[in-house]
Amino acid sequence: MRALVLERNKKVSRRLVRYFTSAGYEAEAVHTPEHVMGNLDGVSVLAADAFDVDLVVEILTNKPAMRGILWTAEPLKRALRYMNDLPQLSNICGRKDFESAPRAWEIVMVARRLLPTNESRVKFSDFLHWGYTGFQEQVASTEQRDAIVAKVQEFVGHLGLPKRVGESLGELAHELLMNAMFDAPIDADGKPKYARDRKATLVLPPSEQPLFRVAADGSRLAIQVIDSFGQLRRHHVFGGLARGLERGEMDTSHGGAGLGMVVCHNATVAMFYDVVPNQHTEVTGIFDMDLNVREFRIRAKSLHYFQA
Repeated sequence: MRALVLERNKKVSRRLVRYFTSAGYEAEAVHTPEHVMGNLDGVSVLAADAFDVDLVVEILTNKPAMRGILWTAEPLKRALRYMNDLPQLSNICGRKDFESAPRAWEIVMVARRLLPTNESRVKFSDFLHWGYTGFQEQVASTEQRDAIVAKVQEFVGHLGLPKRVGESLGELAHELLMNAMFDAPIDADGKPKYARDRKATLVLPPSEQPLFRVAADGSRLAIQVIDSFGQLRRHHVFGGLARGLERGEMDTSHGGAGLGMVVCHNATVAMFYDVVPNQHTEVTGIFDMDLNVREFRIRAKSLHYFQA
């Protein structure tokens, strides 16, 4: 498989070629858009900065078998409007600035998962270094949901992170559990069972209970929620976040709100949405523990959607 990297910074491009090669590709870099069109033979993945998203979209539109990966040092808003309508473009990686490469683990993970012979799903441990610690629980009720939110805040505080970080990650845990408990469950006719009243008190049967996980390895903290319904679609993710970032507009098409996607976006450096339709949805948020609050606020965010 061949990957073509468009990156103007030659030092960064060498790193990116190394990342893609490590993920199993024959990788090559070009440094100007003018050199892309003549180097597309055999390319399965085209990767570039979101600054060049118009060129990437043009190529992917004409080559439906090709996939795209973007990176950016800027807010996601500009790229989201393209990603909502183009299924081949479902991955964007944040980076510190135009002189820095995206995170190595993230590029390698995403690139590897786009290989047609590779198993799409990853284990929770793949998001963390060896030796992490945390906890997981099946969530049976709204009462237990609230207890988990408090437990997350306590866990974050025990790691020595600021109180505001604990509150933000508690809010993330609450939002992910709300989606899994109220929006995800459907009845025999495929209609949402609980989405009409998100303030209701719920006690879920075992077959409807989501799995909650949180863990930290000293550098990254991951929060994950898995439901067994697989109803989340890419337009819920990209469209909901785009509306939320643009105007804070409510999205009532799936029982939730675009603002919920913004909560997830604002609390993390990277969000991963993994869906096997009608079987499960797995949502993972990553927080970078090495960033101070100011760095975290201005750092470009990542967004990934995978559908089996």
